[in-house]
Amino acid sequence: MAKKILVIDDEFDDLNATKVILEKENFDVETATNGAQAIDLLRSHKFDMVLLDIKMPTLSGYDLLRILRERLNHKVKMIYISIVPKQDVDMEDIDGFIQKPFSPKSLMEGINKVFKK
Repeated sequence: MAKKILVIDDEFDDLNATKVILEKENFDVETATNGAQAIDLLRSHKFDMVLLDIKMPTLSGYDLLRILRERLNHKVKMIYISIVPKQDVDMEDIDGFIQKPFSPKSLMEGINKVFKK
């Protein structure tokens, strides 16, 4: 059975490109453009991984990560995907980081590395 990944990004082009890459790699992909949508999806579906943009309106990736880990007690693997340089990112409670813009190869390397943890 295909692994299920939730991609959360407010930039439609980035969201769509990520979805296309993952579907070509035979992942089952759901998308959300904001934190509220993501929380609803995570309450009603089981995911193997969440790819999470940091810079989003209303709920940032940091806020959403905290909500998911604390309130929803989610143990799902989570990776930040962001334009923010990694050295400027708070990596607490996150499983990985993929720098935007990314190639299909670097996206898959980042995902596979976390799945192997």
